[in-house]
Amino acid sequence: MIVSLYQLTLMIETLYRVDQMEIPSRLYSISVACSDNFPLALQAHREASKVESTSNTVRLYHIQLLRLHQKLTAFCTEKDIEDRSALNALEELLERVEFLFKNDIDPKTNLPSHYRDKISTYVYNRIPAIFDRLAKKNIPLVYLHEIQSAIDSLFEEGKIPYIQYRHQEYLIQLLDALAQLAEDNRQRKNWHCRFLILMINFNFNHMGFFNRWKEFYQTDPIFMEDLLRFPKHFSCIRGFAYDSNRNSLLKLMCEYMQTELSQSQQTSLEKDNEQFIHSNLNGKELKLWLHLCVKANITRSSEKKEVAAEFSKLIKTKEGILLTPHTLTKMDKSVEYAAAVRILRTLNNMQAELRELFPDLKR
Repeated sequence: MIVSLYQLTLMIETLYRVDQMEIPSRLYSISVACSDNFPLALQAHREASKVESTSNTVRLYHIQLLRLHQKLTAFCTEKDIEDRSALNALEELLERVEFLFKNDIDPKTNLPSHYRDKISTYVYNRIPAIFDRLAKKNIPLVYLHEIQSAIDSLFEEGKIPYIQYRHQEYLIQLLDALAQLAEDNRQRKNWHCRFLILMINFNFNHMGFFNRWKEFYQTDPIFMEDLLRFPKHFSCIRGFAYDSNRNSLLKLMCEYMQTELSQSQQTSLEKDNEQFIHSNLNGKELKLWLHLCVKANITRSSEKKEVAAEFSKLIKTKEGILLTPHTLTKMDKSVEYAAAVRILRTLNNMQAELRELFPDLKR
């Protein structure tokens, strides 16, 4: 098929060598060559289909047509040529080929400028009304701003991801779905949830959108976890994606949620494994012991409140309880006599142990 473009390629490739006076004649010849090429391409396609797979043949032919369109567009722009007949003829040839061989054309091929202009006009004419109605359903504005930013990025020259053929269908169907959601007049529906389901099914994996979702997850993790509890229940549209080179939005969300849950479980485990001193004293005995330690200048600080703050983090009662600093500093002699008896007995035992270890202390 690509051989059928030989004459057309030669005429466009040598345009810059043509004398200024001959340009109109050359452009007319290009228009005729475009009209004549379609039947030639069909014949070549029929012959190729008898001996080999034609998909690759069509793709090579289509890529060459796009390259010629780019060169012709650049020439007409540079020379400020108002007559668009040659360009129109080439674009008509492109459209006929794409319509007939739609399934053979690589959807990841970059979209040429004339298609980009058409889809841009269509999208930007529809967005304001749709977004206004979605905002009235309390869809978070930050999500709508990220969708707008993502679409702006697609139409910005040289920005990744580049707008591709697949984006034509993707953007039209995405806007149709958002418009349907915006126009749904049913009452008492969770529109935030339905909106996120729609964006997941359309695989709107723009990183800005995903980052806003992460912020909402941090605010209300239970809502997001309930939404993603059964990932297999989503009906993601096959082959649809904002960025085909990135993981799906559903996968990004599930991986992030799993990471957050794992970190939360690890933090909880680490907290459970914190080392404490488990005393054999009850609450009353422990706070009396603290009082004696401060008075005997055993602790670095002579402020009972400061020492109590450290005790409250480190030393548990025999029941496994960490007493609060307030409880540790609150003394009531009328109910702590039994605790004093126990502490005195403990001190006597300690004193006896010291004398046993160091006999000279008995003298």
